[in-house]
Order: sequence, then C-alpha cells, then structure tokens
Amino acid sequence: MQHIAVLLHQATFIIFFRFEPVQLKTKLKPYFHQISLNCIEKLVECIERFNKGKIDADTSLKISKQILVDEFDDEEFLNFAIEHYSEIFSYINTGRVNIRIHRDITGKLWFGVG
Repeated sequence: MQHIAVLLHQATFIIFFRFEPVQLKTKLKPYFHQISLNCIEKLVECIERFNKGKIDADTSLKISKQILVDEFDDEEFLNFAIEHYSEIFSYINTGRVNIRIHRDITGKLWFGVG
C-alpha cells in the first residue's frame, strides 16, 4: 500500500508539472481614453522643435509615436491615435485639448473632443 501511495504522489507531481494551468486574460477593455494634458504638451513641444528646425520630420514622427506609445496601455487606442495623428493635431491646433478616444460595444473607435 505504501508503494502505491508513493507512486500516486509521484504521478501527481508529474501531472502537476506537465499540465500547467491555463490563465485566461480577462482584461476588460476600456470604453474611452482621455489623452492626458502631459501627452498633449509633449506632442506640442515636439512639433515646435520641428517647426523651429531643431529636428527633422522623421525624428519628429518617431518622437511623437513614442509619446503616444507611452500614453496608451490599450493597443487598439494606440493604433487609432497613430493612424489619426493629424486629426489629433487639428484639435490641438484649434485649442481643443479635451480629447478622448471612445470605443462602442462593437469595437468602433472615434474621437470625442470638448
């Protein structure tokens, strides 16, 4: 009997290490993201440096992209912001800095600006 208990213990040990538990990522996706004033200020500073000739266009785009990467945790919001970069600046240019990216229940994204 004792031999069977040892074998069962060993079998349990082997099964435990061969079949790792599956952890589902049940991360809820946010419905909107408010672009922070800090992010907007950094983007404006980057564009000002470009406009003054301190950096070239490629460098400006790389810096701006990194600023956006640092801002967003959600990959869909990030990609939407990068794809619609000029739209973000059109809002900033007109003084509208209360910029949000919204997601509806179907996954469609759009800007909300105040």
